[in-house]
Amino acid sequence: MAAKNVLGLIFSNAYDESVPELTAMRTMGSVPFAGRYRLIDFPLSGMVNAGITQVGVFTNSNYHSLMDHIGNGSVWDLDRKREGLTLLPPFSNRESGMSDGKVSSLYGNIGYISDSAKDYVLLTDCNIISKIDYEDMLKFSIEKNADVVEAYAEMIPSHLSKSTSFIIDENGRITETNFVDSYDKKLNTSVNVILLRRTLLERLLHEANSKRISDMETLFAKNLANLRVFGYKVEGYVKAIESVISYYEASLDLLKPEVRNYLFSDDSPIYTKTGDRTPSKYGINAKVKESLVADGCRIYGEVENCILFRGVTVAKGAKVKNSIIMQDTEIGENAKIECVITDKDVKISSRKTLCGAENYPIYIGKGIVI
Repeated sequence: MAAKNVLGLIFSNAYDESVPELTAMRTMGSVPFAGRYRLIDFPLSGMVNAGITQVGVFTNSNYHSLMDHIGNGSVWDLDRKREGLTLLPPFSNRESGMSDGKVSSLYGNIGYISDSAKDYVLLTDCNIISKIDYEDMLKFSIEKNADVVEAYAEMIPSHLSKSTSFIIDENGRITETNFVDSYDKKLNTSVNVILLRRTLLERLLHEANSKRISDMETLFAKNLANLRVFGYKVEGYVKAIESVISYYEASLDLLKPEVRNYLFSDDSPIYTKTGDRTPSKYGINAKVKESLVADGCRIYGEVENCILFRGVTVAKGAKVKNSIIMQDTEIGENAKIECVITDKDVKISSRKTLCGAENYPIYIGKGIVI
């Protein structure tokens, strides 16, 4: 059952404030991940794999990198004469001005939603690393005759603002939602993926505007008793990006074959913008162990338990361990790097030593020279 009757909507800026280091000059959706991808690639590819042909991406600020990455949507076969990919503006309408949340973003673009011929709308953020079968989620919604389906995973909640958990009955219906205030045990935690009928969303948005409700969690919680709301359980690997530490952990999780094979399986690929780089070059004394190395790298030193993005240079005698090294970073001769995240275009001089900890990695901003 292809989800061709679904309008996909992605919030690219949701939770930018939780990782200010990584989102100072970009959206959450355009945060680099796994050597060659961006976080938006996961929901966007999931939608395309499910058969969704119309996708709107909400922006708010710092969206130049996002625009450069998604372009006209051709990578995801969304460069279409009709439907396809639309980048929705960082403002809503003349009344509300700049968007200050998901509800105002939706309400400000309600014309775009109303003009769609789709019966369903799928709402999702970009900060969840997982692989959600949106086609199966639609099938579940139809089988349950649901008004709303909210995806959840059985996991320890993230520390994101207004993280919610669900109480679910034996039929899968959500009977209660709670804002999380305890982070020491696994709960039925929302992953902020919602599927509902388009006409219902329009009605709820008008209600929210009249009552000045600004967040999605409150909007759906207030209507829980009046609607058939069901929970769709997400199995497999699920990780919320809620901080630099969680980004670091999710990145290094990719070095586990079971995680990597689950996220990047051939049956539902993750698409991304390709780069014209030469194959990576390894010097005669190079040593690389338990690492992911993208194309265009030049490695002459030692790399262990790392993610290297495109175009990274590790000079002779340098040792890099337990680190995330983003695009076009240069690490000088005999430098020692451990538990470090470098953003793009960083230069670390020869014989420098930078050492963080697994629970407190050092972050080096874009273009910084050390």
